[in-house]
Amino acid sequence: MTHSDVLSLAIRLWPGARDTGQVADPADLDVLLAAQGQPGAPGYEGGVRGTFACFAPDEEATLTLSTGEHAVSDAEARLLGHLLVTRVLMAAGLHIDRRVQRAVGDAYAVTWCVKGGYRASPLALANSIWLVALDPLHRSDRPIPIDWSPEAYQDAALWNLDYRLFSHYDIRERALDWTVYASLDPKRHAGCSIWTIVEPLLRLDDDRSFQALSVFAEASDEESDVPAAAILDRGRIAALLRVFAAQHRERR
Repeated sequence: MTHSDVLSLAIRLWPGARDTGQVADPADLDVLLAAQGQPGAPGYEGGVRGTFACFAPDEEATLTLSTGEHAVSDAEARLLGHLLVTRVLMAAGLHIDRRVQRAVGDAYAVTWCVKGGYRASPLALANSIWLVALDPLHRSDRPIPIDWSPEAYQDAALWNLDYRLFSHYDIRERALDWTVYASLDPKRHAGCSIWTIVEPLLRLDDDRSFQALSVFAEASDEESDVPAAAILDRGRIAALLRVFAAQHRERR
């Protein structure tokens, strides 16, 4: 795996931010923020300035997630890097910062706002669910602040150029719809572990999240070449799902 100090820092900070909503040193978050709009960030050459650069522009970006999945292309690795940095900033409480809001907008623009179905990879979509789950406004009809002016967003084959207004609620609905869609057929989340989808989904209280989680609870990943560390991380998420399922049964 090749990546910058920025991505290494995001990966190190994530467990604490995820589980406690805090980081030990807020200055670490400034390091992440400084990577926004830098060369090598996804969409940079097309004028996008809200994304985070986790790889140098002249290297072949590769990335392996803690759950064992591999990015299959340079573009996917760069997008995943942006998502990993953005979720740390969201989890640590910076969702009110304009820079983070811009980062979320650019993440959604290429995941949930494209037309004609799901264009991003299942791995990118699953990681983007974290941004929805960490968004305290995910039920709000407030518009997502997406800057649609960059050249990168002018492709009429990917976006409806006459419809540019998406609310937090709109994105939440699209993300939940995808989780149900993906849960019904393993081919629909090829290259993405069920546990990568399950963990952020556990934080969304909705009938569709319960539906998808109930399906995933009966499924399994049958991969023989996953490293031990990835198996342990998947086991951690599986334990969370068992607790959730038990609590849900008690409420019924």
